Amino acid sequence: MRTKSTALSPHGKKVLALLAKSDKPMTAYDILDKLRKFGIKAPPTVYRALEQLVERGLAHRIESINAFVACHEHEQVHQAKFAVCRDCGTATEIHDPQLTTLIKALGRKLHFHIEREMIELLGLCKNCDKAHI
Repeated sequence: MRTKSTALSPHGKKVLALLAKSDKPMTAYDILDKLRKFGIKAPPTVYRALEQLVERGLAHRIESINAFVACHEHEQVHQAKFAVCRDCGTATEIHDPQLTTLIKALGRKLHFHIEREMIELLGLCKNCDKAHI
């Protein structure tokens, strides 16, 4: 488990609750819009909360769309991999031990110490793919 011993800030708890309820990744400004009713009006407040959540392994940043999702596997340290639908915006976290093994083997083959992975597959989910047929 990656969480530190200190508790989440009140803002961090609110941001995590929003991410956990969302069915799609959220940008910092999506989160800010939802938190305005709680008196949170400054983007740095949201960014600090997101940084805290990512650092603790409670959320992931999806680089390609600059958005965040709650991590539902935060009990285990892992590098997140995502399949992101370019149409509806959903993001599915990929948990595939074979892919992890393959990436580690590739690093060894290249004599390269991998510190961080960012694997994001962009395409169409099954629902959106059917809509385009």
